[in-house]
Amino acid sequence: MAHILLIDDDPRLLRALPAVFQNGPRAITVDTASSVEQALRLIQGTEYDVIISDFSMPGLNGMDFLKECKTVRPDIPIILLTGYGTHELEEEALKEGAYALIQKPVDADVFLSVVTRAVIRRELRQVGRAKPLSTEAEIFSMENKRLSARLREIDDRLKRKIEDAEKGPL
Repeated sequence: MAHILLIDDDPRLLRALPAVFQNGPRAITVDTASSVEQALRLIQGTEYDVIISDFSMPGLNGMDFLKECKTVRPDIPIILLTGYGTHELEEEALKEGAYALIQKPVDADVFLSVVTRAVIRRELRQVGRAKPLSTEAEIFSMENKRLSARLREIDDRLKRKIEDAEKGPL
């Protein structure tokens, strides 16, 4: 069973997001924290598979937490939630080691998918069958490269067929 930590200063999200896992493909237990300071105390004594943190909170924010957590527990995937996401924020978060950045309002299917992937990735790393942790952006880039190669192949075949058709019957 996967064990995750959810950090947000909004009590409604702390109640709503754990419910997303009830119908998910994996058994996941969720601990919650309403501040970064509380979360830092929790990670000292508990081994989590994934940590999800809101970006904007009073006191220390999600980026502060990400940096601190990466020194204490560098192998745990950290997903940041933000209602104020910009491309620059996403780049900075990924550069600092975030696994993913999810925009609020949170789409339940996207949220479940990203967290499930992070849990699976963590499990694979623990049994030594995965490369070092890839971010969602790296996974997306790899998928795009495979797709681009496939599209080039299809495009080449179409060009050959058009050229053959333009030549006419022999």
